Amino acid sequence: MIFLFQKKQRKGDERFVFCEKVKNSYAESVKILAFETSCDDTAVAIVEDGTRVLSNIRVSQVEHSQFGGVVPEIAARLHAENWKGALEKCLEEASLTVEDIDMIAVTAGPGLQTSLLTGTTAASFLSQFFHKKIIPVQHIRGHINSIILDRGPLPDSFLEREGEIQFPVLVLTVSGGHTDMFLQSSFTDIQRLGGTLDDAAGEAFDKCAKMLGLGYPGGPIVSREAEKGDKKRFRFPRPYLGKESLDFSFSGIKAAVWREIEAAKETSTFKLQTSNEKILNQIQHDQNEQFIADVCASFEQAVVDVFVKKVARVLSRYPEVKAVHFTGGVSANKAIRKALEDLCVGEGFKPSRTEKRKISFRVPAKFEYCTDNAAMIAAEAFLQYQKNPEIAQVQFVDANPRLGV
Repeated sequence: MIFLFQKKQRKGDERFVFCEKVKNSYAESVKILAFETSCDDTAVAIVEDGTRVLSNIRVSQVEHSQFGGVVPEIAARLHAENWKGALEKCLEEASLTVEDIDMIAVTAGPGLQTSLLTGTTAASFLSQFFHKKIIPVQHIRGHINSIILDRGPLPDSFLEREGEIQFPVLVLTVSGGHTDMFLQSSFTDIQRLGGTLDDAAGEAFDKCAKMLGLGYPGGPIVSREAEKGDKKRFRFPRPYLGKESLDFSFSGIKAAVWREIEAAKETSTFKLQTSNEKILNQIQHDQNEQFIADVCASFEQAVVDVFVKKVARVLSRYPEVKAVHFTGGVSANKAIRKALEDLCVGEGFKPSRTEKRKISFRVPAKFEYCTDNAAMIAAEAFLQYQKNPEIAQVQFVDANPRLGV
């Protein structure tokens, strides 16, 4: 592990020309080394001054695909095997050693207990060995503030006003483990407005893919299949949960998908007029492919409609909202992105027939900042440190799988 101890020549900064220095000299900048191991991705990153990503490494665990979901025991073992290599690669890419790091950050929760423990143990060891202060970070807050990554430096008054970003902001953060909406008055002042009552949206995508035999993780696969399908073929339910509710429920959509699949097993929409086995197999293949595409498209459209409806409710109820931020793994979904962007900045949000207002819409600057990543953990740690420097201590961080926002 030579990159833990040997200082290397720093690479050129031409890839960071968009990001000016927050402080007057390079020596005064704050570099945070962050770990994220809340589920099945081993992630390590180094971020400078909360926004400038020097290195962002993520090791995915493909071993779970054969099971159709994450197996906690396997995830924990692979985290233990992967974190050292990910750390070395991260330091090498940034041309730094641990001694060059100012602070360490780590996801303390929520997440899988055994997965979290790997990250907190590794980060705490480095904190003790190198006498570096460590900041525990709440995972969902990391997703919420992933929006600042690679978007230039934060102004001095960032806790109240963030340059181009004007508060308050509605944040919709969606992944395989959570689906929540927050009203964000500043980077550190967050109020939960609503969330899922059962399955997270990302989990529903995964289960839909599993029922169709498409593999894991299901979100990207379902989205690709949906592009080839007819979104109007199946009318899956839209659980709006009453006129005032800001909560979500996706179990009903998932159950409707299962019913369509079961019905398709019992019936055939083709009347075959040939006994040629090759032709029969091709017809059956084409029929199955189109059915899968249509189910995916119809399922995705139902989810899109729910999100658009709920965001519109918040914008009507909170007219002071100036922007909508869509974060988390599901924010990589192109159909949901487009629908929300159309609502906000396309034709503009229309709270009434005579009124129309434009709402800023943002997603993370790169797709790699949508999924679980350590760069967002470093960004959140920087924000928390600026608000309260006492949060950073040389300490052992405990994992808390139910850690609240």
